[in-house]
Amino acid sequence: MERRKFIRALAGTAAFTSTGAGLLFSACGKGPLEDKIGESFAGYPHDPVRAENFTNPLFIPGGEGPFGVLSVTDAPLTLAAQAKTFPILDGRASPFLLYDTSYAGKSYQNPILRVKSGSRFTATLQNGLNEPTIIHWHGLHLPANMDGHPNDSIAPGKNYPYTFPVTNRGGTYWYHTHAHELTAEQAYGGLASFFIIEDDDELRLVSALDLKLGETDIPLVIQDKRFNATGELVYQPGMMEKMMGYLGDIVLVNLTPNPYLEIGSRIYRFRCLNGSNARVYKLAFMRGNEKMAYQVIGTDGGLLDRPYPATEVFLAPAERLDVLFDASQLRQGETVFLKSLAFDPMEQDGMGGMGGMGGMGGQGNSQLGQMGDNTRLANGLEFNLLKLVVAKAAQGPREIPASLSTLAPLDTAGISPRRVTLSLNHMQWQINGQSYRRDAATFEVKRAVEVWNIENATNSMIHPMHLHGFSFQVLGRTNSPAALRPLATASGGRVVTDLGWKDTVMVWPGETVRIAIDFRQALPGEQLYLFHCHNLEHEDGNMMVNYRIPA
Repeated sequence: MERRKFIRALAGTAAFTSTGAGLLFSACGKGPLEDKIGESFAGYPHDPVRAENFTNPLFIPGGEGPFGVLSVTDAPLTLAAQAKTFPILDGRASPFLLYDTSYAGKSYQNPILRVKSGSRFTATLQNGLNEPTIIHWHGLHLPANMDGHPNDSIAPGKNYPYTFPVTNRGGTYWYHTHAHELTAEQAYGGLASFFIIEDDDELRLVSALDLKLGETDIPLVIQDKRFNATGELVYQPGMMEKMMGYLGDIVLVNLTPNPYLEIGSRIYRFRCLNGSNARVYKLAFMRGNEKMAYQVIGTDGGLLDRPYPATEVFLAPAERLDVLFDASQLRQGETVFLKSLAFDPMEQDGMGGMGGMGGMGGQGNSQLGQMGDNTRLANGLEFNLLKLVVAKAAQGPREIPASLSTLAPLDTAGISPRRVTLSLNHMQWQINGQSYRRDAATFEVKRAVEVWNIENATNSMIHPMHLHGFSFQVLGRTNSPAALRPLATASGGRVVTDLGWKDTVMVWPGETVRIAIDFRQALPGEQLYLFHCHNLEHEDGNMMVNYRIPA
């Protein structure tokens, strides 16, 4: 889709007015979250709760232009990180960061890269910003010097060459900036997009369901942003927002506020990416008050072994969820909303027991929220994301394959787990009691299968924990909260999003998540990777450690 078409797609968006309601944790501290919706969105033109507001056509990636689908062959690619403007609200230009490239005679901005598993990917990052940057290929199995470690950040005007074999299974991966202490603002500003890998399992599914990327197979990046009165993107976190995470009050799907999509009465595939800095979503397809069933077919690291039915699933920052929604069960003219349902994020439980809070004691996060957060939309409120309207009859297969792929469980017999703790000390989120040190490794791993027990000892915040370089399997959860327990349908307290290969896992307050990682990749020499929280304000606040693989 050309840029002018994208501008026209957003031209109907109402003007934005900013009032700074300051209701994040104060709303949570006064009663049920639902009671605060009317107060939060009074007179607000982009209210995501009112169904009537969803009048903007969803931007769907095309064959070029913004978020165009770029099928990469062996030809090298140049991605220029640049500061430009981009129309989001009412077609008005807003400061934006993007990756610009030309390929096979076409121009792309933040291209959706489509790559064959087993091929070689070659690209050069050109830094056209006025500060350091680097690209992290999120979820890909790469040597450390190709992974996008912040130590490899390049200065303005410099280049960084990437060349690596694509060894991952087919699936929905992504790429984004990873500059040291600049990731949150640069990613929020726009430096991110999809990296879709295709393999034989993927192609069989595409053939069985007659799926077409950009038509019936639709990538959805979900983000929350803030804008000022002139429609310009704003990133100005206060002290507590740097600590708790930056939340927006306009929810965008594919950079479209209040979007709708006309669909046919057939099966659709939605590749959902939580591209927000800190917000957690609880995804459900709702027909009025009815939760409609859908099939979860993939997670961070590609397809599951088979489809798993679900009606609601949590999605933390950086996680991906691949689902099939069968619209053939709907009549022409019916409407369904993809929503984020209400839940307790446990951020209002108080900071008692969290060392270094200096007298905050058990007064709770409601006081913390009043110290520096201006979003209307608290984490855990219920709101709409996308309206689906059945506008036409459509032909297509009705049978979802019973088998999708093969997932061999890692053998963890006799392995003593490594303890990994998440904590808060002296106003710093830490891993194993440490903050990030650029050249030091917090621990060394074996070139073998390891089991990690990730313990969220903070008792106050969800932490989406991301491992660089390797995928892992979730073995079990203990001490899960009431919000998660009803969704645990597999052994060990696992939820449906735990059943595939993962690179990011959501660890709730007080919870321990056990994962297994296979570090036996044939990598030359010593390798240094990252393990960090993907709440991007936490990451930039140094809730991140290096781990080393010896030569």
